Amino acid sequence: MKTNRDIEPVNLTPMIDIVFQMIIFFVFTLDLEREKFDRNLMIPYARDADEIIEFEASTIYPQVLANGTVKVGSAVTSLSQFRALVRQAVKLYGDEIPVMIYAEGEAEHQHIKNVMDICSNEGLWKIHIIGMLERAD
Repeated sequence: MKTNRDIEPVNLTPMIDIVFQMIIFFVFTLDLEREKFDRNLMIPYARDADEIIEFEASTIYPQVLANGTVKVGSAVTSLSQFRALVRQAVKLYGDEIPVMIYAEGEAEHQHIKNVMDICSNEGLWKIHIIGMLERAD
């Protein structure tokens, strides 16, 4: 019969490390969820686009500004930082994460294409570019 002295203690260090990493990730994504995009972004008019009624919770919302800057939430990111963010999201949620690209009306297509290429290279295929259905005249 085994006594309490014969039982080896369980090493909880790896589990605690994972829990702390998850807490940090959720705190970071909570901030991103709060401010998905800049309200001052001038989104182009897209008369024939389908209306998006419901967004999935794991959706990535990159913003492409006219000067080529990429923002996620309120954070300005480089293309390599954006790639790392997408790669981490794919690891957590799989390759069915939708991407909703908010591109400023004056943004060059090459800047938008760079963001789309990063998403597709990381295995994402639900990539959308957001436009306004009605003009705000």
